Amino acid sequence: MGYDVTAVDVEPEPYMPIAERCGVKVVKRDLERERLDIRGADCAVFTEVIEHLHYYYVPHVLSEINKSLKPGGYLILTTPNIASLFRRLRLILGKQPIYRYHVREYTTPEVLTMLEEAGFKPVEFYYSAVNDLTYVDAEPEDYKRLRGYADLLKLAIKKPTKLNLLRAAAYPLVKLIPSLRMPIVAISQKYSEPAPTATERWG
Repeated sequence: MGYDVTAVDVEPEPYMPIAERCGVKVVKRDLERERLDIRGADCAVFTEVIEHLHYYYVPHVLSEINKSLKPGGYLILTTPNIASLFRRLRLILGKQPIYRYHVREYTTPEVLTMLEEAGFKPVEFYYSAVNDLTYVDAEPEDYKRLRGYADLLKLAIKKPTKLNLLRAAAYPLVKLIPSLRMPIVAISQKYSEPAPTATERWG
């Protein structure tokens, strides 16, 4: 589409063939321990990453993203909502609500606070229903046909697994109460440089 894209990953080697085919520059960085050393970017896309970082280092990472953006640049961040319906249900049942590969999950007020402290102002915040509609037990062709609740009901009738029945039962509730949806989407704009902070390294 004509964008100049730089991807950042702690272990990019497995994805290098894809990046090369797409003409994407790749920078190897440990976000928790290194500086990004990128400047003047229009936009940073930071989706489904923050929950994999140790929360102690999140302010450093958001500060580095801020520094990488030009004044007025945008940050698009998504992360799982720890207060979603299925996370709450797991907790009520005495199960760990946080996905096993995640270090920490957040509520929307926590995400807002972290972004504001890193020098961002909110542009748009919302809860997406995409995961509530697509995290189902389905074949690839069935996934392609999922466009809304009617399709989800058809899938639950065609393949009445526990997961599909739960999704079909829960979807009207998460549509009615957005804060029960799974992903948090935060679009914010750089309005100031982050205040310098000293980060003590662990281990």
